[in-house]
Amino acid sequence: MQEMMFGNSKDTKLAFQAAETALRDAELDVAQNITATTAFVQACTSGLCTPPSSWSTPKSASVSTLIDWTNSANTRTYGAYTGAVALPNVASQPLYVIEKLSGLSVPAGESIGIGVKPPAGGTAYRITVYSTGARPETHVVLESIYVKR
Repeated sequence: MQEMMFGNSKDTKLAFQAAETALRDAELDVAQNITATTAFVQACTSGLCTPPSSWSTPKSASVSTLIDWTNSANTRTYGAYTGAVALPNVASQPLYVIEKLSGLSVPAGESIGIGVKPPAGGTAYRITVYSTGARPETHVVLESIYVKR
């Protein structure tokens, strides 16, 4: 029994490490490849999504539960857009989607610093990663917010 628990824990840790690595890869993808004119759609074509809250029929569920992770037309694969080397020992390479959330700006006079210019505006993106461990039934889903300035 203890060996089985140890194996499950080890595989979950592997999936978590792969997911964290994929988050960094996705952030690099946003930094290098996503521009102001990049199209984000409800259908999540090529893993570029509008958030469910902005759909014509709003949903409060996370995109991680709405996306079909088996459909490669709706996801991006780890390394495909950045050239990162494939991760060893995982059942499949991590997948991710990028949601364009909103533009960020601080109106003049509303920054917290006195006599300090407000920070530059930017665009916020939510990145959701789906990763497996050595076994395909072990999986981890992570999300992060990345701001591109």
